[in-house]
Amino acid sequence: MISTEQHLYTVDEYLELEAQSEVKHEYVDGILIEMPGESKKANKIAFKLAKALDSALAGQPYDVFNHDVKLRTDPDRKYRYPDVMVVPISDQEDSHMVYQAVLTAEITSENSLETDTHTKLLEYSALPSVQCYLIVAQTEPLIEVYQRTGTKWEYAYYTQLSDSFDIMSLGITLALNEVYEGVAF
Repeated sequence: MISTEQHLYTVDEYLELEAQSEVKHEYVDGILIEMPGESKKANKIAFKLAKALDSALAGQPYDVFNHDVKLRTDPDRKYRYPDVMVVPISDQEDSHMVYQAVLTAEITSENSLETDTHTKLLEYSALPSVQCYLIVAQTEPLIEVYQRTGTKWEYAYYTQLSDSFDIMSLGITLALNEVYEGVAF
């Protein structure tokens, strides 16, 4: 008889395994979730988004990271790899992980849509430091923007390459044509 019981890892076991693994895993309630490779299109969009954020934030006390740096969303239960995030320069405690993201972004795929639009939305919005969450489509020009305003979250979406939007917490404006530059739909 084959056992279907899944091993639950402790946070310490996860962090130790992750430090040695060539494959990245998110950690959710003791379960390791292997991060699939992303498509060239998703990678290009993530790169363009990170580049646009980095350019807009030049001279400000923030770093922009891609999916190779993990975010601790719950110290005992959840660790994620956002596709792009903006973090205060002061968040330098760990060389592979951040704790205080101000902006998180996910480039959606057919396989990640449910997690990105529901599970991660709830996790990221529960973090006091996160002020903005971007959900970026790769099949069409579409950026969904969730921004914290006081104790509430505001939602807006943009679908035209000529659209731009403000990220209030960072005092910057992003244009869809920058994020989707060179992307064919």
